Amino acid sequence: MKKLLIVLAAFLLAANAHAADEIKLLRSQSTVSSKYGVSSQSIRFEVIVKNIAYAKQVYVHLKKPDGSWIDTPLSFMRAADAGREVWAGSYTDVNETNTGPSFKTFDLEFALRYKVNGVEYWDNNGGNNYKQARDSGSMLFGTNVLARVNDLNNPAWIYGGLFYGSVTLQNLAANKQVKVVYSTDGWQTSKTAWASFSPTFWFGGYSSAANPNQYGAEEWNFQLDVGTTASKVEYAIGYIVNGTTYWDNNFGRNYLQPLKQN
Repeated sequence: MKKLLIVLAAFLLAANAHAADEIKLLRSQSTVSSKYGVSSQSIRFEVIVKNIAYAKQVYVHLKKPDGSWIDTPLSFMRAADAGREVWAGSYTDVNETNTGPSFKTFDLEFALRYKVNGVEYWDNNGGNNYKQARDSGSMLFGTNVLARVNDLNNPAWIYGGLFYGSVTLQNLAANKQVKVVYSTDGWQTSKTAWASFSPTFWFGGYSSAANPNQYGAEEWNFQLDVGTTASKVEYAIGYIVNGTTYWDNNFGRNYLQPLKQN
């Protein structure tokens, strides 16, 4: 009987593992929009996972305002490098009496859960869980610069020949530059645009999140002159600080965004 218990314990340990690099957090985002006396919270997560098998499930294990926990599923966003994938998703706290939002705002506490081939990999920030203030903007993990990308599979609308984007970076020093190198013809030619910092980045969404925030994250805006005939734009972002350039080139693939001219 004792031997059976030991074997069972070993099986359970094998089925639940602490993630080494099977799943990692890239960015979490939490903002609260307040208008006309009503507050609404926007929550989003981006993670990178090892593509161990095609069939997989990726969750954020999130603590709700009432203290209970929920697994909120993430979806495949794009391929990354060396057999990895970026998964992402948003969460809205639901009012239990109807299908609308609850309008409760709350500080985040969460962990990451990855189920594949009968094994669950957990990233709970070394046993401390991840924590983020409710109206704080973005947090970055494992990188110093990361573009804000919603959908590379569907075309982005272009107005007046301009493609607009933004990027999160870690505030490593006061003096810094952010450039975007881009092409609309498959890199036969290329251009460079320079991003700009705005302390009011979040205010357009009626949020009072600071920029930079208490986690050292900053949001910068850029616009790319893609003309009125381009059907796609490919780009990478360089963050220049302290004599070093940190690149976000979509894990070696560059960002390739289809365009739809207005």
